[in-house]
Amino acid sequence: MRRLLWWGLPLAMLLMMGFYRPEGASSALPLAIAFTSETNGYITPCGCSKPMVGGIPRRATYLKQLAKEYQLIKLENGDLTKAGGRQDELKAETLIDMLNAMGYDALNLGLYDFKLGMEYLRTLQVQFKGAMLCGNVLEGGNPAFEAYTLLKRSHQGRPLQVLVVGMFSERHADALRQVNPALQVVPVTQQLETLRSQIETMGDLRVLLLYGNQNDAERVAQAHPYFHLIVYANSGDGPTPPKRVGNTTLVFAGNDAKYVGVATVGGEPPGIERAFATRLVEEFADDPTILQIKMGYLARVEAENLLAMVPKRPTPNGSAFAGSRACMPCHAEDYRIWEKTAHAKAMQTLVEVHHHNDPECVGCHVVGLEYEGGFVSLEKTPTLKDVGCESCHGPGRKHIEDPENNKMGKLGEAICMNCHVPAHSPNFNFETYWKKIEHGKR
Repeated sequence: MRRLLWWGLPLAMLLMMGFYRPEGASSALPLAIAFTSETNGYITPCGCSKPMVGGIPRRATYLKQLAKEYQLIKLENGDLTKAGGRQDELKAETLIDMLNAMGYDALNLGLYDFKLGMEYLRTLQVQFKGAMLCGNVLEGGNPAFEAYTLLKRSHQGRPLQVLVVGMFSERHADALRQVNPALQVVPVTQQLETLRSQIETMGDLRVLLLYGNQNDAERVAQAHPYFHLIVYANSGDGPTPPKRVGNTTLVFAGNDAKYVGVATVGGEPPGIERAFATRLVEEFADDPTILQIKMGYLARVEAENLLAMVPKRPTPNGSAFAGSRACMPCHAEDYRIWEKTAHAKAMQTLVEVHHHNDPECVGCHVVGLEYEGGFVSLEKTPTLKDVGCESCHGPGRKHIEDPENNKMGKLGEAICMNCHVPAHSPNFNFETYWKKIEHGKR
C-alpha cells in the first residue's frame, strides 16, 4: 500500500500517480466518509515499541486504496498540532499541504489550532484547498470561520449534496478565551438552532464535525436530530464503537493519526449504513508523495536550526556531562553491557529516518539536550549522542573527578518514564525492559 501528496505537481503526473480522478470517473462507486481527529502533530509515528502505528504517509496510502472502492469525502476534526512553538507552525503548514494532497474536503478547528493565533490561522486558511470550518466561534461579534460547506457527490447514480458543518464545544470556551480574549464561543446547540432552517433544507446528507466529546455529541444529536453523522473528538487514543442516537450515528476514530474512520452511505433516502476504523499498521507503506512533503518539512526544521533553539537549563546536580566512554575505566562491565543495548544505537535510528536534527525526537536519543553542556549536535558533541550513562544517572563529571564525595543517584522506573511515555512506548513495562539493559545496582 502506498501514500499520497503533492506540491504543485503537474496534472499529467497526478494522473499517473492516481491522485486525481476526472469528475464523474467515480460516480458509480458507493459513497463513504473518511474522518480523522486530533492529529496533534504526529506526521509520522513516534516511539520504540513495535509495531509502530500511524502517520500521514500511511493514511494517504489507505485513503488511496479506499478510493478504489468508494467515492470519498475526507474530513479532519480539530488540532492539527499541539501549538508549542515554531516547530508546530511548520508542522501545521506541512499538514495542510498533506491534507491538500490527499484531497481533504473540510477541516474543523480545535483548541490547539486556535493557539496558533488568528493571524496564523488565516494564512493556513488561504493555504488549505478545502473548507476551514468553526461556525460558533465569534470574533468581533461575527463568526470567525464558516459554519458549513456543501459538497456535491452522487449516490446510486443520482446527484447528492452533502452538508458538512463545523462546531466547537463550549466546554473549551474558558481555555479559548485564555488564548484570545477577543474570541467568544456560542453554545453549539444555540448556534445550530440559529442555522436550523438552513441546515435542514440544504443537504441530502448532513454531517457535523464537533470539536467536543461523546457526551457533547449525544446532546447535540438529541437536540438536532437532522444530522446523519456526528464526528466527535476529545475521547482518547483509539476509536470508540459507533453509537446511534435516533437516526444519527456518532463516531470517533482516535487521535495522533493512528487510525482512519470510515462511514459508508447507503439506502434511499441516503443514510449512514455502517462505520468502522482502520489501524494504520506497517502493512500500509509510506506513500512516496506524502513522504516527499515530510522530507521538505524536515529540511525546513534543519534550515531553521530548531535543534539549537532548545532552551537549556542548569544540570540538576551542578555537574557537567562527561560522555559514556569516560565511565568505562571504572565500570568496564557495565559499559560492555550498555554497548550491546538499543540505547547505544539510539541516535542512529533517527539518522536512518532523517530525524536527527528534529528536536522533538532528539531529546530522547541523546544525553542532556535540555541541559547546559548537554548534546548540541552530532558534529559538536559526538560523545553525547545516544542514550548514554548520563541519560539515566545524570551528569557525571564531578563523580569521575571525585567519586567518593560525589555519588551518583539511584535509578528507578520514574527515570525511564521521562521517555517511555504511554503514547510513544505503549508496551513499556519497567521490569521487562530492565532485563534488557540490566547492569550494576539499581
